[in-house]
Amino acid sequence: MRIFYRGYVIDEEIRSISYSVRGRRPERPELTAKSTARQAMEWIDGNVKREAIMGTTRTLQPVAH
Repeated sequence: MRIFYRGYVIDEEIRSISYSVRGRRPERPELTAKSTARQAMEWIDGNVKREAIMGTTRTLQPVAH
């Protein structure tokens, strides 16, 4: 079974035992493995938050005095 969540793919490798999280298109590298689909979704949520924070801090410009 595959679950598409927030642009990521959660692949069910062994039902109720092993789920792998694959990244966004086009390459979809494997990022992590979790024991439940819920844990995989929580990991993705955390990763999305980290990416948003990193994107915001990269775009901030220092104030010129």
